[in-house]
Amino acid sequence: MARSASPSSKSSHSKTSRSRLRSPRSLSPKQATADKSVLSTSSIKAARKTVLDLLAIPGISGQEKQVAETIRKKLLAAGCPAKAITFDKANTKTPLAGNCGNLIVKLAGTLRGPRRLLMAHMDTVPVCEGTVPVVKGNVIKSGNPATGLGADDRAGCGVILSTAIDILEQGLDHPPLTFLFAIQEEVGLWGARFVKAADLGRPKLAFNFDGGAVDKLTIGATGGERLDIIVDGIPSHAGVAPEQGVSAIAIASLAIASLVEDGWHGLVEKGGKRGTSNVGVINAGAATNVVAERAVLRAEARG
Repeated sequence: MARSASPSSKSSHSKTSRSRLRSPRSLSPKQATADKSVLSTSSIKAARKTVLDLLAIPGISGQEKQVAETIRKKLLAAGCPAKAITFDKANTKTPLAGNCGNLIVKLAGTLRGPRRLLMAHMDTVPVCEGTVPVVKGNVIKSGNPATGLGADDRAGCGVILSTAIDILEQGLDHPPLTFLFAIQEEVGLWGARFVKAADLGRPKLAFNFDGGAVDKLTIGATGGERLDIIVDGIPSHAGVAPEQGVSAIAIASLAIASLVEDGWHGLVEKGGKRGTSNVGVINAGAATNVVAERAVLRAEARG
């Protein structure tokens, strides 16, 4: 993201004429080196305070409204146009009834280029509720031994919020930007599942800031699904009338054999794509003299 200083006013992010849009290639050497000011001591201190403020707010999945309102107020204080900040209605579609939707911030660009999306999620797991963040040297810890810190993902929210604030307060040139503060990530990625691309401005590039090593950049990930499978048979005495029964174990075995024979078990390579599948757990039968009435299988598929 280009981050050179510009004398443009704070309102220019929402009211920029096409004649003022520039390509990053047109920046002078002086402008190109101006981003050093972005990480000034004052910016770092402000970013730390932002993270501490966010960490201290309770906001488990479905209860993110207070976090969202804090973020909204900080953006407005930095000069963000009110109309650039919106809430969608993702919370009305999620299994867990939530008290707010995704918070979306869209800034028009002062530089030409594809729209970028920067995102993080606002909710934390329940063990983080009631945390008291404290600073020890260069480390932020939970001052309450009974709670987690909640850096997953208030740290991510702090990163993208501080980025937006610096852009707004310093009048930095930038391409079109969207900031997404998502809801209900910890319980199934529901905020991200139900956000609409149109509401985000259909960004071409996306950067998600979540828990993990600060020097790790993930550019791809394998998706996966886990399955619980129940096979019902017909029980019968295996020594007296086995022909009257239908073995759930036999049915499950035939199904697995078919997967193996057709290339759908283990390494799966189909249509130029690659994935894996595995039936890893089978529980079935009650005794050797009974045709198995039920088999319960657990499997997974990745791709």
